[in-house]
Amino acid sequence: MPENVDLNALLFDMDGVLVDVSRSYRRAIEETVEHFTGRQIGENAIQRYKNYGGFEDDWKLTHAIVTDTAMEVPISRVIDKFQDRYRGDDWDGFITEEPPLIDDQTLDRLNQSHILGIVTGRPEEEAQWTLDHQNWTDYFPLLVGKEKQGDRAKPNPFPLEHSLTMLAAAGCPIDPEEAVYIGDSVDDMDAAREAGMWRIGVVPPYVETDEHKPLLEEHGAHVVIDDLNTLPDVLPTLGERTPARSTR
Repeated sequence: MPENVDLNALLFDMDGVLVDVSRSYRRAIEETVEHFTGRQIGENAIQRYKNYGGFEDDWKLTHAIVTDTAMEVPISRVIDKFQDRYRGDDWDGFITEEPPLIDDQTLDRLNQSHILGIVTGRPEEEAQWTLDHQNWTDYFPLLVGKEKQGDRAKPNPFPLEHSLTMLAAAGCPIDPEEAVYIGDSVDDMDAAREAGMWRIGVVPPYVETDEHKPLLEEHGAHVVIDDLNTLPDVLPTLGERTPARSTR
C-alpha cells in the first residue's frame, strides 16, 4: 500500500471497540452458560473462543460453549435466555451497562474529515439503541448490522464490502484502499484484509494487551492500539505501516 494514504471512510466494529461489553454481552454469555450447565466460565474461556475465529455472533458462541459441555440445547432457547439478560424486559438489561471507549471530542475530530460508519454483528435494533443511548447517531450515518449480513458475517468480507456498496448508493463512492476498519477480533482483521481495507486492531480493556496485540498483528493488523482516543494521531501514520507479523 502507498505511503500517502487518502482515507475517506472509518468503519468501526462496536463491541469491544466503541463500547466496553464486559458487563453486558460477556456477562450475558457467562450467565446463560451457567443457567444451562450449572458451570461458571471466565473471561479467558470466552476470549479463547473469540480467538479461534468464527464467533462474531455471541448467540452462536454461547450455544457452542453450552454444547461443548455435552448439553444438547436448541439454540432458540439459548437465545431467549441470553436476550432476557442482555435486553431485559424493556431495554433495561445488561445493554444499559456499556461505558463508551471513545470520547465525543475524538469523534468530533474524526468526523471533520471522514465518513464514519459501523459494521457490527449486533442486531441492528440493539446497535441503534446504543447509538441513541450514547448520543452518537449524528456521528455514524452508516450502520451495517446483523440483519444485512445474513449468513455472511465476519470473517467473510461481505459486511465490509456491503458497507461500501451502501455508501456508493448514497452518492459517496469509496474504494477499499480509502477505508480503514477498526476492530478488536481476529475475524475483524481477516474480514478487512480480504476486503482490501486498512486494518487497525483494538485491545479492549478486559483483554491482556501482551497476548492480544500479537494475535491481531498475525491476522493482518497494520497497527494495534489500546486507546481509541489515540486514533486521530495514528491515522496519519498508516502509510508507514505494514502488517508486522501477518502470514495470511
